[in-house]
Amino acid sequence: MRDTNGPLPDTPFWHAYNGRFAGIPTWDGFDRFWQVFAASGGDWYVFDPSGEAPAGPETDLAEVLAEAHACVDQVRRMRSYCGAVFADDLANPGFVKVFDPWKMGGVCGGSGERVMPRWIFSRIAPDALPLLPDEPEKKGLFARIIG
Repeated sequence: MRDTNGPLPDTPFWHAYNGRFAGIPTWDGFDRFWQVFAASGGDWYVFDPSGEAPAGPETDLAEVLAEAHACVDQVRRMRSYCGAVFADDLANPGFVKVFDPWKMGGVCGGSGERVMPRWIFSRIAPDALPLLPDEPEKKGLFARIIG
């Protein structure tokens, strides 16, 4: 499992990840942005932070974009706001974070745990997060008392 709460690697990708992003709060804004994003062309790396970093740019970007769009769009009838997509530049994106709206949790940081996007689209080659160390075995009260 990848460590989503440890320090992020000190690499250009993770520095860009922590950069300035604009959120897309409205559904109209989401629709306008998605058209710009889908038409942006060029090479995009698609990264699921819970797994390995991709070896190269996505070869079937249209399919991944459709999957990410459908994931966000599934809550359109239930919520008056979007709030699951963030981009470094809405007019000319180079880094886009797409959260699963069902798994956003405390994105504002109230829970103390980092919530990672479901998809990260980037022009920069990503670096995987470090693996979590194995958790120490939890001992019961009796085992702790006798050593």
